[in-house]
Amino acid sequence: MNRVNILLGGPQSEYPEELSQSIKAIPGPWVGADRGSLHLLANGIIPEIAIGDFDSINKKEQKLLEDNVPIFKKFPPEKDDTDSELCLLAAREKFNAQEYYVYGATGGRIDHFLVNLFLPFDPRFLDFYDKLYYKSATNTIRFYKPGRYTIFHENGMKYVAFVNLGPVTHLNLLDAKYKLTDFSAGHPISWASNEFVKDTIDFSFQSGIVAVIQSKDKKE
Repeated sequence: MNRVNILLGGPQSEYPEELSQSIKAIPGPWVGADRGSLHLLANGIIPEIAIGDFDSINKKEQKLLEDNVPIFKKFPPEKDDTDSELCLLAAREKFNAQEYYVYGATGGRIDHFLVNLFLPFDPRFLDFYDKLYYKSATNTIRFYKPGRYTIFHENGMKYVAFVNLGPVTHLNLLDAKYKLTDFSAGHPISWASNEFVKDTIDFSFQSGIVAVIQSKDKKE
């Protein structure tokens, strides 16, 4: 399986255009969390899995999901994992995909966003956090393990940030607008508002976890 898509219950105002304009053209199966599953059904897509505590939908909506979704998993509201964690773990178990496109992970409540941002430190995600791709209307996030990489400028995005989520050693931003050479630190830093000067940026680091965020300002 090359790609699986996960729609969380975040605000629809944060969805990228492809979810409202061409959702059926997005390749790969879908997993829905809570109200995200209803959004999929409303747009003619039956998710393979609907998962969550479903505390944001009524009994009629829940019955609709139970009757139509092949795998329906309901958890009590008092649980250890968030709906996004449950979705990703279920998707990993069923599909073992090369990429996990996650929509609705960066908007809404900040505490939920921080759970999603810090997933790479959870041992359960150690073997696939670098396959996660969070996508919203104004941001994309990818996570990287130590190594050397070339990233491509995503269409419509103006800025790029390199965020070491914890300690990092020998971080180099080689050909961005603002370069960084052999940087190490014992705490997180967001190297924000950098920019591409060509179609790609090469970067490398020796240890740690780095999130790369491409973004643009929200239109008023």
